[in-house]
Amino acid sequence: MPDKSLLRVELNRKLLHAASAITPAVYAFAPRGVILLLLGCCVAIAVVVEVGRRRSTAFQTWFQTGVGFMVRRREWQRITGATYVLVASWLAVWLFPKSIAIAALLTLAFADTAAALIGMRFGGRLRIGDKSLAGSAACFLSAAVILWLMFPDEPAAVVIGAAVATLAEALPAPRLGIFELNDNLTIPLATGGVLWLLIA
Repeated sequence: MPDKSLLRVELNRKLLHAASAITPAVYAFAPRGVILLLLGCCVAIAVVVEVGRRRSTAFQTWFQTGVGFMVRRREWQRITGATYVLVASWLAVWLFPKSIAIAALLTLAFADTAAALIGMRFGGRLRIGDKSLAGSAACFLSAAVILWLMFPDEPAAVVIGAAVATLAEALPAPRLGIFELNDNLTIPLATGGVLWLLIA
């Protein structure tokens, strides 16, 4: 069983991660241009924060006091997961038809959260690299339910989309300096891309 303090930190992170579902929820009722503008402003703020915490000691202290309890150790030297979520959200809305963007972002919010929490609690020794089979199963099932609710007449797209989301979550993230091919970026873009090919 994982350390309770680590599980608590991850739970806080993933509850916030699940809250990113507010983006597709609002997008369901708002014009695309409005969402792109709002997300663009959020991305700009995130970039300022990323730069500020590296360039200013005072800013870094403020950042650590405010949200440091949710930052993974490795993220202090990299771009945070939250920034990748915002960038991926903007790209998904910009690239994909509305229904596909919403499905992809809901998959990111809930399937990735399920993978992390179930994997940490029940992962055990059945692992591939640093990912557990329990977490991957939770990711696949969560993604399949979301995609089925969005596209009930497209069973093949549902299964393939859920499999792609699971692979995107499970594969190691290639890194280049402070940047990496983070799963917060790859899950919605890969899932949205395959749904677009199969449905649109």
